Amino acid sequence: MKRLPLLLAVLLLAGCNSLQHKEDLMSAAGFRTVVPSTPAQIAHLKSMAQGKLTPVVKKGQTFFILPDAAGNRLLIGSQSQYATYQQLRLKNQLAQDKLATASLNADANAEWDAWGGLDAPLWAPCF
Repeated sequence: MKRLPLLLAVLLLAGCNSLQHKEDLMSAAGFRTVVPSTPAQIAHLKSMAQGKLTPVVKKGQTFFILPDAAGNRLLIGSQSQYATYQQLRLKNQLAQDKLATASLNADANAEWDAWGGLDAPLWAPCF
């Protein structure tokens, strides 16, 4: 039970920083940041679905955009950069899952230590 607060803190922080985390992964995948320079671009940025990764087809090519009006920027990436982003996201999720599993296993083992561990002669059909 000692590590349960640590696990909850990690999961809470992951949830709170999800947009920032998404942007960090996208930047690592090669997405570029575009800052609007005209009032029309700023208005268009504000009208887009914020924090939502959206595919856009332009001149036969698919691009993926993530509007961030609060940060006054737009992240744009190609299909290959999007594929890299998906791989990074999967690796990150696996790492978080391993951390959560390790914490839960440590908690479970700590609970059984009070009973002398799983190898103790305490185990019997009447238990």
